[in-house]
Amino acid sequence: MRIIIAGASGLIGRALTEHLTARGHYVCALSRYPEKMKRKVPESEHRVWRLWRADDIEDWQSELENCDVVINLMGAPVLGGRWTKKRKEILYRSRVDTGKILSAAVVKYRPELKVFLQASAIGYYDTTQPQPVDEQGRAGDSFLARLTREWERSVDGLEDENIPVYRLRLGMVLSRESLVVRLMRPAFLMFKGGPVGSGRQMVSWIHIDDVRAIVDYLIARPQDGCVVNLTAPESVTMKAFARAFGQAIKRPSWLKIPAFVLKGLMGEMAGETMLSGIAVYPRKLLDMGYRFQYRQIEAAFGNILSPENSG
Repeated sequence: MRIIIAGASGLIGRALTEHLTARGHYVCALSRYPEKMKRKVPESEHRVWRLWRADDIEDWQSELENCDVVINLMGAPVLGGRWTKKRKEILYRSRVDTGKILSAAVVKYRPELKVFLQASAIGYYDTTQPQPVDEQGRAGDSFLARLTREWERSVDGLEDENIPVYRLRLGMVLSRESLVVRLMRPAFLMFKGGPVGSGRQMVSWIHIDDVRAIVDYLIARPQDGCVVNLTAPESVTMKAFARAFGQAIKRPSWLKIPAFVLKGLMGEMAGETMLSGIAVYPRKLLDMGYRFQYRQIEAAFGNILSPENSG
């Protein structure tokens, strides 16, 4: 298949580009910095880099006119510093505006598209409802929940044209390069690792290998377009999450980071991400017959943190 990946220079985008090209697909990778990415990941007969600009699709229009699948992973990182008014605007525009631009381009130049995969997040769900929640779970009303709803709605125009859309509600994606792993590893190695907040909040996670395999699985089933939770079947508490990380690198997980410290440093962002959580169940994937490679957090961290694993 011929596939366009928007946001190809991010963690998931890089992993998918590598995976899909290795399987013989042709990938047009969109990035704001294509020349920089070419030096890191050279072009080949199965991969080209093209410039993403919100106001101009000329650099990749010809690729769009001949592609089978579009995967939209665009979005500024949610984790980081405080959610100032300016930062919230960046989070919104990088998701909602990009979704509208991509979907409008598909409708205009490739209405025969086989399937469109739209990144989303489990931040959609109301964390106060009975858990675990599947794809029918109630939407929340936090900033992150409202942002995620608008993110998903940004591609509604595709379904109006009968183009199948998968909305991928991603949990915490775990790989050797993921932000949470890179932040936790030094603290644990110095015997200063542990859970954040109470440790009772739920963590819904997924291994990067399952993300890659699920995308493969879905693009082979374009007629089933729907909302899909990309989370392992077994969510864990933050305490268990930290304990499994420590076990994988042979370190204790005894040092808690108090909630008030994180709230003081990061405000609303900490409250809606690190200090809250929800157990999300991937019912749709399991009903479709997908078999997870990593169902348990101990196995996931054991793989990710093993010296032999470079990705």
